Amino acid sequence: MTEFFIFWIAALAGAIAVMPYQFKLLQGKMEEEKRLNPTKKVPSPPVLAILSIIQSSVLLGIASLVGTKLASKVDLHWWLLDHWLYGSTVPYPILVTILLSIIFGVIVSILIIGLDIGFMKRISKVEMEEPSKWQSFLASFYGGISEEVLTRLFLMSLVVYALDLLGIGEFRYWIGIVVAALLFGLGHLPAAFALLGKTKMIFFRTILLNTIPGILFGYLYWKFGIEIAMVAHFTGDIFLHVILGPIARKKLAH
Repeated sequence: MTEFFIFWIAALAGAIAVMPYQFKLLQGKMEEEKRLNPTKKVPSPPVLAILSIIQSSVLLGIASLVGTKLASKVDLHWWLLDHWLYGSTVPYPILVTILLSIIFGVIVSILIIGLDIGFMKRISKVEMEEPSKWQSFLASFYGGISEEVLTRLFLMSLVVYALDLLGIGEFRYWIGIVVAALLFGLGHLPAAFALLGKTKMIFFRTILLNTIPGILFGYLYWKFGIEIAMVAHFTGDIFLHVILGPIARKKLAH
C-alpha cells in the first residue's frame, strides 16, 4: 500500500501544480464565454479549483490503486521506488538509464515541435493566452507524474493484465503500449478542440503528437519501470513548454 499512497499523492500534487497553467490557457475562452452569455453563471476560479482537486483526487486515487495492484501481476515495475523503500536491486545502471531517459525526452520534444510547426502553418491562427515559464514548469509535473500514473501505471497495466488473462504472450506489452498511447492522445482532444477548434486537422494533430511520445514512455515503463518513463516525460514537457516550445511559437507567430 505504500507505493499506492506515494503515487497517489505525487500525482495529485501534479494535478494541483498544473492549475495555474490551465487557468491561463482558458482565461480568454472564459472571458469570451462570459461576454457572449452574460446571464450564464460561470463558477469562480477558486470554486473551479476545488472541484478540480476533488475530481483529480478520486480519479488519480483509483488509477494509483488499480495500477499498483495489476502492474506487479504482469511484470511491470517501479524499481527505483522499491530500491529507495526496501533497498532492492535495480536491474540496470541507474544514473546511465536516467541520463538516457533525459536524452530521449529532449529528442521527442524536438520531434514534436518540428511536427507541430508543420501543422500550425496549416491551421488558422488562434489567439490564446501564453502561460508564463513558471506556470509551464509547474505543469510539467502534471505531465511527468499525473499523466504517467493515469496512462501508463493504470491504463497500460490494465490492458496488459487483461491480455494476459486471455493468454496472449509478450506481444501483449506492445498492444498495451499502443493502446495507452492512443488513449493518451484522445484524452488531449477536449482541450485541443476548446483552444484550437474542432476540425479533422486538430484531431489528427492531437492524436499524432501525443501518441508518438506515449509509445516511447510506454516502452520505458515496460523495460525500466514507471519512474524512468516519468523522467523522460517530465524532461520532454520542460523542453516542449519551457525551453524550446516558446521560442518556436514566437518564430512561427512572426
